[in-house]
Amino acid sequence: MSNADSTTVQRDSSPPGRPPGDGGTENSNPFRAFRSSSYTYYWVGSLLSITSFFMLIIARGWLVFDLTASPFQVTAVAAASQVPSLVLSIFGGVMADRFDRKAILITAEFVNLITLVVLALLVVTETVTVLYLIILATINGINFALAFPARAAMVPNLVPRHDIANGVALSSMVFSGAQLLGPFAAGALLAMFVPAVAFFAAAGGVAVALPLFFLLKPREDDMSHGQQHGSVFGSILEGVVYIRQREILLALMALGFVAVVFGMPYQTVLPVFADEVLHMPELGLGYLGTAGGVGAVIGSLLVARFTGLGQMRFAHAAGVIGMGVFIVLFSLSTPLWLSLSMALLAGFFFQMLMTANFALLQVLVPDRLRGRVMSVRFIIFGMSPLGIISLGVAAEMIGTPAATAWSGAVCAAAGMIVLLLFPALRSRKNPEVGNFLDDPSAGQGEPVEAKA
Repeated sequence: MSNADSTTVQRDSSPPGRPPGDGGTENSNPFRAFRSSSYTYYWVGSLLSITSFFMLIIARGWLVFDLTASPFQVTAVAAASQVPSLVLSIFGGVMADRFDRKAILITAEFVNLITLVVLALLVVTETVTVLYLIILATINGINFALAFPARAAMVPNLVPRHDIANGVALSSMVFSGAQLLGPFAAGALLAMFVPAVAFFAAAGGVAVALPLFFLLKPREDDMSHGQQHGSVFGSILEGVVYIRQREILLALMALGFVAVVFGMPYQTVLPVFADEVLHMPELGLGYLGTAGGVGAVIGSLLVARFTGLGQMRFAHAAGVIGMGVFIVLFSLSTPLWLSLSMALLAGFFFQMLMTANFALLQVLVPDRLRGRVMSVRFIIFGMSPLGIISLGVAAEMIGTPAATAWSGAVCAAAGMIVLLLFPALRSRKNPEVGNFLDDPSAGQGEPVEAKA
């Protein structure tokens, strides 16, 4: 840990896990987590790595559509990268709570680099096929499932405890920033060069990110997760029971499910909208992805400024409904300016929801269980193929715009049902959340029991 980081931690007198929010200019600074040098290295490295990930999604989607002209094949390859999360994320969570999270992250980045280089070489040698793309996408999905719980759970180990919510929100901004940069870069490279250049560029981003992850110095007083023992399945059961006993965690998981199954899949058919609706194949795809990224950045920044639970509740309610509504409007629009506006707003509400959801989960969970709880969230994230494949099948049957509109409408309706079913997402006096925020032992050691 750097001297600056140690000094910051020593000044921290807030209860562990408390989101910033007791007032004051310091707590309202949306970039306060960057006072930690380790967190800054992590953030910049993650931005490079995940920008490469979004470049891969866009360039791979375009390559599949160029090879097959089939919306279903585009969604099938995208789904192949998500399926492993259904099975393997929970084991990734156990790994994150038992082993060195930094080592897991670095290993995963090496695997990403290798798969990107292999894909680029396949394109250069003109030996690429949809089968190869599915195999590589599956490898990427396995790597993601096993490593991402460690990546997510590491954030609270890199910042002072009173900055955990802010650090998580800024980390979510990495995704929105990457969603802004990646599609634009991929679209521009696809328009100007052969597709292999986009894949080599994505590999270069990962290569630059790797040295930054070697510089991370997690807080030593938060390394109790490395002392977990017992059977793997016993560890899994402990994490599942922990979630099941707390309504607020169940509610957050339910909204996450709605977002990834009914909201997120529309992003996988953007190549179809760019080609068949906007008639701007490469550049239109880049524009649409960039518009969604701009909205996502704004959504993440807004949540990074939040200092209270009331704001977090608002982000969940407005996010899930607004996302669904603007996906519907996007599917109905045909002018470029209107499509870009709707994509921006859909990205804004989607990222506002996901950032608030992720930040609140991280705050409520003690470090020794964080990897396993995050892994359950990523299992839910891995359920996106249910929505992706359904959207692909519907697009083949009734057309991509109509299928996308239906998906957005279901997203908004399902989100409202979840909000009605779980009072924990609406109550201003939530005993479950109150325990975690007001008890100084929350966020470390034994979990605080939730009240009925």
